[in-house]
Amino acid sequence: MKSDQSILSRAPTILFFVTGVFWAGIIATGGGVLLGWAVVSCFASGIVLVMWASSWITKPLVMASTLFGVILTLYQLYLGLTVLVTGLTSVAVISVPLFLVFTLVYLYLLYTAARRPQE
Repeated sequence: MKSDQSILSRAPTILFFVTGVFWAGIIATGGGVLLGWAVVSCFASGIVLVMWASSWITKPLVMASTLFGVILTLYQLYLGLTVLVTGLTSVAVISVPLFLVFTLVYLYLLYTAARRPQE
């Protein structure tokens, strides 16, 4: 059996690690420690995709992790948009595009996870 090792087939795995680093960076710059759960879920999903790409646990874990990420980034995006009308527009100018991009990344991950066949 031949395995597909192209960059496109590995994109979800890479994106899980990238989003995990993103959340770790948010924590390091003063974000709440509870965001550590986002780091754990991203790294766990990335590791599961590397080690057990066709396991019975992969699709449910990846779906749960991406749904958690979508909700979290949409909430952060909402907070950034509400800050636009206050005196902290410099914070919003940075956070809104950043969380918009990561919301789109999570929506892509959700799409790819939904298309993943259940083993």
